[in-house]
Amino acid sequence: MLTITQINYIREMYFDKGLSISEIENRTTHARNTIIKYIEQEDFNPPTYNRTKERKSDLVRPFVREILLSDKNKRKKQRHTAQRIYNRACQEIPNLCQISERTMRNIVAEEKSLIYNSKECFLDLDHPGGEAQVDFGDIDIYRDDQLTRAHEFVMSFPASNAGFCQITMSETMEAVCQSMATLFEHIGKVPKRIWFDQMAAAALRQKDSNGNVIPNPRFQRFAVHYGFEIVFCNPDSGNEKGSVENKVGYFRNNLFIPEPVINDMDLYNQQLLERCDEDNNREHYKLKPASLNAILLKEKELMHNFNPIPLDYAKEEKCRVYKNGHIKVGSNEYSVSPSHVGNYVTVKFYANELVIYDRHYHEITRHRRSFDKGRKFTHWVDFLNLVAKRPRAFKYVEFYKLLPSEWQDYTALLDKDDLREALYFLKHCLLEKDLAFATKVAKENMKQHVTEPEALWTTYYRMNEDQSLYIPDNDEAIPYIPGFMLTFEDYDDLMGVDRQ
Repeated sequence: MLTITQINYIREMYFDKGLSISEIENRTTHARNTIIKYIEQEDFNPPTYNRTKERKSDLVRPFVREILLSDKNKRKKQRHTAQRIYNRACQEIPNLCQISERTMRNIVAEEKSLIYNSKECFLDLDHPGGEAQVDFGDIDIYRDDQLTRAHEFVMSFPASNAGFCQITMSETMEAVCQSMATLFEHIGKVPKRIWFDQMAAAALRQKDSNGNVIPNPRFQRFAVHYGFEIVFCNPDSGNEKGSVENKVGYFRNNLFIPEPVINDMDLYNQQLLERCDEDNNREHYKLKPASLNAILLKEKELMHNFNPIPLDYAKEEKCRVYKNGHIKVGSNEYSVSPSHVGNYVTVKFYANELVIYDRHYHEITRHRRSFDKGRKFTHWVDFLNLVAKRPRAFKYVEFYKLLPSEWQDYTALLDKDDLREALYFLKHCLLEKDLAFATKVAKENMKQHVTEPEALWTTYYRMNEDQSLYIPDNDEAIPYIPGFMLTFEDYDDLMGVDRQ
């Protein structure tokens, strides 16, 4: 295709100077058909191109647009990144996702520009090795089938860009200490200096005579035990610990979107450490091809050894047991035991649970620590003896409404004495097994139309016994045993009796 200048030159030679097509061909060396084409052309509008072939990137745009639109109603920190969208596309629509990761980033940028646009500038900093930075971030998780706000505790190592995280339900000092102790044990070392913002879990709301923030005494004991120096950043100065600020967002986008389902917090956190180890195998963004783990390994030479002696960092508080067998912690109530009514007990606060001790410091019970307000938590197994002494009140206690329908139907058939025995059985089953197993026992007896409480124990032991004693190890049929008949004469012969 000729430029507009070349086209104008051809038309001037033909129309203004009167040259023939052959003469123009000799002067310009253009093909004769090309010269005739532009001499006869009347419309010089720019050509329009109708793209009939669909690009591969267009196949995934609806998927990307749908995710970005759903993210629009979420908090900014909970939105998908281009990397996360690409990973989901490869898993959920592999037949349509036939593009590279780089192309996906371009698509996401184009689609995002129609919704929102955010530009940030970062400066490269030079960090000494052997130091770490700590911070919290907010995430959403599914726990007990409910969407719940949780926190990600992140520790990053700026020199190597490696990072690790744990999930906590609060930002209390107990959560900080438990997460840090777990991470120290995992990496086998303790950073010589750790940077914090002035979080309430680590710092007091006061300063010394030199204007320095005073650490919380309990947290200072934790730092001395493991051998690291506490360094507090200035207020509203996230740039002083930019490494962990970035790592908080990185983990949120790559590990917690979409929202994870967490049933066992301890197990999930253990698996999370393995995922962090795997993530740290990637190349360092500047020191390629070295991995983050390889650089962290060298950085550990500047750190302290891990102290294997565990530190009891729990907060203690004394509470009086009310007449309903509960104590009040904040605005929540936790059950203790009817036998401790009127006494004082010691409550130890850990990151995710409360442990209650009697006056002799013997453990009574444990509860999952709740950070909601106005909740009541009861271990009903501790109250079944009390309920059994007043069986007629059984239908009016809260525990009755929590029982499966099988147990409600079964207990409705019992008189006062039988109900008392059934409740004693239920307590034993809850201590040794669980409510699901107790329900199977009751359901089996109801199926056989058996209501006596003694039958509950018979069914319990039968269902609990080792069935492998009666089941062959292989699929071969049980060998045939021929039958035989016995008479009184056979017994007479055995006993040496002569009937004659």
